Amino acid sequence: MTAETWQVLLAAALAMNAVLGFGYRVYRLSKGGPMGDVVGQAILGVMLAGLAVAVAADAGWARWAALGYGLLFGVVVMPLWTLAVLLPLPPKRIDYAFTAVYWMLLLVIVVAAIAA
Repeated sequence: MTAETWQVLLAAALAMNAVLGFGYRVYRLSKGGPMGDVVGQAILGVMLAGLAVAVAADAGWARWAALGYGLLFGVVVMPLWTLAVLLPLPPKRIDYAFTAVYWMLLLVIVVAAIAA
C-alpha cells in the first residue's frame, strides 16, 4: 500500500475510535454508567478528531502523536480498563464487541502510523 493509503487509513481509524468510544460511553451511561466517562470520552473524541484532521492534512507530527496514542491505549489503558471495568461488569456481547473493535482499531492506528 502507498503512504497516502496508510495516511487515509490512519485518519479513518482515529475518527472511528473517537465515534466508537463516545457511542459506547453514552450506551453505558444509559445503563447506569458514570457521566464522567462520557465527558472524558467526549474530550478524547475531540482530540482524536483533531488528530485525524491533522493526519489528513499531512502534518508530520500528527503521525507520531497517533502512534503515541495507539501504543499508550493499546499497552496501558485498555488492559487496565479490561481488568478494572469490563471484567467486574457482567459483560454482555456489546461490551466484548466494543473492546475487540477498539483494540483492533488501536492496532490499525499503530501499524498505519508507522507505515504512513
